[in-house]
Amino acid sequence: MNSLRLLIPLIVFVVLIGCSKTKDPTLPGAEGMANLVIPESFNWSASLNGTLIVGFDNPNNVSTELELLMIVDAQNVVVDRTTVINGKAEFSVLLPQNKDHFLYFPLTEDKLKIAGVGNYTMTLGNTITKSISVNKSAEVVSCTSCDSPIINTGAEQPFIPSNYAIRNEVDVPGWKTTATDRKIELWVGGFNGVPAQEGRQFFELNANQVAALYQELCLEPGSTIYWSVWHRGRLGVDVAEVLIGPSVQEAVLQATMTDGNTAWGHYSGSYNVPLDQTTTFFVFNSVSSAGGNRSIGNFLDNFEISCDFDGDGVIDRWDDYPDDPTATTTSYFPESGKQVLAFEDLWPYLGDFDFNDLVLSNRAVIKKNSTGKPLEASFTISIDAIGASYDNGFAMMLYTTGKQAFTGNIIQSVSGDVSLDPDNVNGLIITNNVFETINDRYQNNGIGAMGVPDTLSFTITFNDNAADFIPEIYLFRTDDRGLEVHQSGYPRTATANPAYFSTGNDAGDYKTANGLPWAMEIIIDGTYKCPVEKVDILHAYPQFEGWATSNGVNNPTWYLYPNEDKVVTIEIE
Repeated sequence: MNSLRLLIPLIVFVVLIGCSKTKDPTLPGAEGMANLVIPESFNWSASLNGTLIVGFDNPNNVSTELELLMIVDAQNVVVDRTTVINGKAEFSVLLPQNKDHFLYFPLTEDKLKIAGVGNYTMTLGNTITKSISVNKSAEVVSCTSCDSPIINTGAEQPFIPSNYAIRNEVDVPGWKTTATDRKIELWVGGFNGVPAQEGRQFFELNANQVAALYQELCLEPGSTIYWSVWHRGRLGVDVAEVLIGPSVQEAVLQATMTDGNTAWGHYSGSYNVPLDQTTTFFVFNSVSSAGGNRSIGNFLDNFEISCDFDGDGVIDRWDDYPDDPTATTTSYFPESGKQVLAFEDLWPYLGDFDFNDLVLSNRAVIKKNSTGKPLEASFTISIDAIGASYDNGFAMMLYTTGKQAFTGNIIQSVSGDVSLDPDNVNGLIITNNVFETINDRYQNNGIGAMGVPDTLSFTITFNDNAADFIPEIYLFRTDDRGLEVHQSGYPRTATANPAYFSTGNDAGDYKTANGLPWAMEIIIDGTYKCPVEKVDILHAYPQFEGWATSNGVNNPTWYLYPNEDKVVTIEIE
């Protein structure tokens, strides 16, 4: 009898070990990660994630306003771009910590390495190249028959020692005047308190007479060009015109520039060069100036002409789709590398913290128009590991950049390995059952079958009301749609069952009382190796604890340093 009593617990113990793959939710978490206490604010994203605000140290007065600032990688591949406004540029970034990225100002080709989120001051050098050496996927077609269609764009020649000078037309490279005395006036920035918009010098359109300043350019007939110029009043509000045409006399009005004497005004537009027009004149004509003095008024600086083959208002140098008038820019999610999502599926109860119940890799390519509105997004999702014994599916929600629901439906249609979620606006069902979706049976968890991960691809086409978005991929139970596992910080969907909330070990926002998650994000350049089944991630990655308990400050690239015998190397095609 005593032998039988000893045998029964042994049998029960063996049965529990043999069935432990089901992860009985009544069992406590494994010794290790379950004992950690994590800062409440931690977002469980192993990434460079946040805002960059960039200002400029600009000793040579390079024009930054309305110019592009980019983020590039070490190979000069553009991963993000924005426009400088009021002397500042701002990025919201999601970048891998294990890859170098740089702020890049293409006008001067200056670079500054990104070391983290926060504020940056970028020092701009001496050379203005007005060219770019970054890699682009689209081939740019030149629309000019000469390399530099406009000469002396910022009135930097001839050199004026101080204050101002009135020079003969022949001494000012590129420019001519309709004034009968053939005089052109140039100012040095700072004279009478007037700064140059760019560089050191600028023009005053009214020299000794009310006249026009112009250049004769060679532009390819049938092409579209994009022009811009800066204008300012001298004593008050001055008015001048921008005209373009086959001659000075036949030039057609493009814009009327009206500005006071407290700031430079910016004017721009596009122009279609007629098929039979082999010579094109750009003309700046004085209309009026404050005070009525014929020799005073209308400052001009920083005149630019660039090719715009498709006429969408974005020059070919920066247009990722130079022959498509509806699209201009390619962006990415994440901006660089790929997003890895690692799930524990026993929510609201603790699992074993191996984070291999479902491991996904995600990358999206997003096409945008000239206003930054997304037109379509193409996703590629790799199902890397399936360590779960439950049948799970996964889905996606599109949220605003503030992780909030959009006020309306932004999705026009979808194609590929996805379907619209009938129960969630801006929701997508990628698969209802991962095991039924994959082509070959594999788990890639170090115990189950190994295999090359299957990849799902799909494209979303957006409505006109679409805006920048964040895609959140979440897990759900195949036979219990209301049991969802989300990353902390994201809203629950309309199909989430509220009866599960704040039960078991859930303390809200898909975290435990001591801040542990059921889903984790890793932005990585390369391949992530998930822990072997039943191996606590703290044991698989020795640096993980320091990262998590320091709110991500320490060991930001913990995922590069595994215990190799405790992780799974997944074969990637």
